[in-house]
Amino acid sequence: MFRCLPSRPRMGDKVFPTRVDIDPSEPDTAVEQTLEALASGARLITRPVLAEGPFRVELDLLVRADLGKGVDEFMQYTPVAISSHSVARRARATQLADCRVADIGALGLAVPAPIDFRHRAAAGDAQKVAIAHVVLRKWGFAASTVALIGRAGPGRPRCFFFDAPSVLPGLQAALEEPIPTEPRRIKECQTCEFHNHCRAQLLQSQEISLLLPGDKARKWREKGIETLPQLAASGNGEQSELAQAWMDGQVALRRPKKNWLEQPELWGGSARNAAGDLRDWVEIDVDMEAHPNRGTFLWGTFDGSRYIGFGDFSRDGDEGQHVAEFWHWLQLQKDRALEKGKSFQVWVYAAQGENYWLRHAAERYGGHRYEVAGTNVKVTMPTLEEVNAFIASEHWCDCFGLVKKALAPTDSLGLKTVAPLAGFEFSQAGINGKAAVELFEQAIGGSRTTAQAARRKLERYNADDCVATSAVRAWLRRGAPGLRELRRQ
Repeated sequence: MFRCLPSRPRMGDKVFPTRVDIDPSEPDTAVEQTLEALASGARLITRPVLAEGPFRVELDLLVRADLGKGVDEFMQYTPVAISSHSVARRARATQLADCRVADIGALGLAVPAPIDFRHRAAAGDAQKVAIAHVVLRKWGFAASTVALIGRAGPGRPRCFFFDAPSVLPGLQAALEEPIPTEPRRIKECQTCEFHNHCRAQLLQSQEISLLLPGDKARKWREKGIETLPQLAASGNGEQSELAQAWMDGQVALRRPKKNWLEQPELWGGSARNAAGDLRDWVEIDVDMEAHPNRGTFLWGTFDGSRYIGFGDFSRDGDEGQHVAEFWHWLQLQKDRALEKGKSFQVWVYAAQGENYWLRHAAERYGGHRYEVAGTNVKVTMPTLEEVNAFIASEHWCDCFGLVKKALAPTDSLGLKTVAPLAGFEFSQAGINGKAAVELFEQAIGGSRTTAQAARRKLERYNADDCVATSAVRAWLRRGAPGLRELRRQ
């Protein structure tokens, strides 16, 4: 995203896009670097760190909001967070719109334009920009706005500005929350080094946050329910059943089949009783691996019998060619299936990542042509319009959406949790998204032996996820056998 920031003024711009990058490898001096960057009047400051009193926040970007040149007493900065969530939606009425928008390539240069959208900030993003605004206000550099970079619908990422006071009540509520005297599970426990220590205490007391972390347990605590046995005995429908299921070691309960087994998406787009022979369906399972700084490096596919991966393990990157090759192959399968009158579906598990990186590649390289090594084939990167049309079509299906309709979980419904319920066994224990990033770095930077071994592990890991998605889908069609049914709705 930082590569999209302006590096030179556009025609008609009155200010020059000066930029300071805070060095993340020097955390001890990051706050001082940020203060120096602010004092210099830079229009863009990347990776700033702000701290004042009890507050400290690592931010993605500070954008100078005024159009002054150089250093003056009127300098104001807007804190910006890059979000993986949808950051705005079209307002139901014009008077409810609260956003102004700017292209990423115009940040610090253009005045954001009003747009009929209303911001939607995830709690983590909102608190981050709220803390940054409070610190900037204390330092005397605060603009009246905060901003989020992300998508609002299928378009490209943009920067949405909205009034800072809208995020302050949430921060205030978080600060007023009493500090618990005993461990309680929250989202951040997943990355805490003391997690196992606290979990032992949670298990001993059967604390309700084991099932309902963070704010999800608030309404039950207000009723005096603090433990899973209390919740299970309270007669509160689904939540009571899930509390008992958690204590029984159940990963999930099956919702009544009438609520999900008839979903046309599960049956090739037809009603279940009208679905044709499976041989008349072409189904391909897809999984993608990405590096946060490099983008995607592997798109894997499974057609029911064979895994094919489209990878980029070059040191410098292939400028999207592996994505174009994947897209070309996928469209060929679609065209062949439809020509034969067959149903065609591409399945992913939780499509947000695949959607994001397909759009990213199309935005950056759309229309670019590549020669496939060792062949006479040329492939073309799709445009953003082509990608959006395919993602919105009946051919692009999210298995996770069906799983959410079919199962009531006691914890996660991630693929690594659900696939074993369907009888699938992953071949490489201990490899997750973080480990895959580390393996990729070995695959492009290690010795030849190390690189080859890392690549094989990555391809096996990716293939497992593709085949696991296929297994989950087949299991759902059988009615998700092996799970206890959720009785209370």
